[in-house]
Amino acid sequence: MDWGTRSNWVEDIGERLSTVVAVFLPDGQTKKKERTTRQCINQNIQRLTKSLVNNSQRDMQWQTDFRSLQALLRLYASSVPGDLGVVVDKIAGELLTAIEKPVPNRQVIAQQLGALVDCQ
Repeated sequence: MDWGTRSNWVEDIGERLSTVVAVFLPDGQTKKKERTTRQCINQNIQRLTKSLVNNSQRDMQWQTDFRSLQALLRLYASSVPGDLGVVVDKIAGELLTAIEKPVPNRQVIAQQLGALVDCQ
């Protein structure tokens, strides 16, 4: 039985490794990019929420920020993998309801923001 030369073995192993890298490397880069995008969206959600809680609801900027937050939450829900989108929608609804109250409950808002971070 002939097993071949060492150079043939090294060549075969090299080809297999390069195939594995070519197949799995782009997938890893895509997931990293998606994760970075979700983190960026989450940071903007955090910033807008703090702004909304600290400003008067009668302010025109508040209305604009609130609509922006709604859009970001929808975007965030569509960017999370799998069934987490449904969970994010529920959390987003509770967060928006808490922010809209005449006196926002900061503890509830902090809990909802924490839950959103957990969905990454």
